[in-house]
Amino acid sequence: MKLRLVASTPALETLIAVAMLTTTSGATPSNLFNSLSVKPEKVKDIVGRLEVQHGNILEHNRLSWLLEAEEGEVLKVLVRNPFFSFTRLSARNWLVSSNLRAVLEYKSEGDEFSEKLFESIKSVAPVVHDFGGRTH
Repeated sequence: MKLRLVASTPALETLIAVAMLTTTSGATPSNLFNSLSVKPEKVKDIVGRLEVQHGNILEHNRLSWLLEAEEGEVLKVLVRNPFFSFTRLSARNWLVSSNLRAVLEYKSEGDEFSEKLFESIKSVAPVVHDFGGRTH
C-alpha cells in the first residue's frame, strides 16, 4: 500500500484556529483569519489547545491523497469510516479525500492505512499531528 498527500486546504491550521475562536470571539471569521494569517505562533498556541470534544472544527478542511491499494483494502476503510471518499483511477489506484476529523478518528484503527494517513498530515497540519496521539 502506498499513500501520498497531493492536496489540502491552504492555511489549514489557521482555519482550525478561526473555527475555534468564532465561538468565543465577537470578531468576524474573515477578520480572525486575516489577523491569524500573520501570527503563526498564535495559531500554534490556539490549535495546540484543541480538544476532541470539539471535533467538528476539524471538519473545516479537505485533504486529498493518491492511494495504491487493492479493492479489499479500500472496502475495509469504507466499512470502518464512511467519511472517506474513494474514486477509482485504475485497477489499484485511487483518489481519496476527507478531512482532519476523519483522519484522527481513523487513527485508532491502527492498521497500515491509518499509520500512513496520519503521517501524511504532518506537513500540512504539524500541530494537529503532534497532538494527534492525545485525541482519543
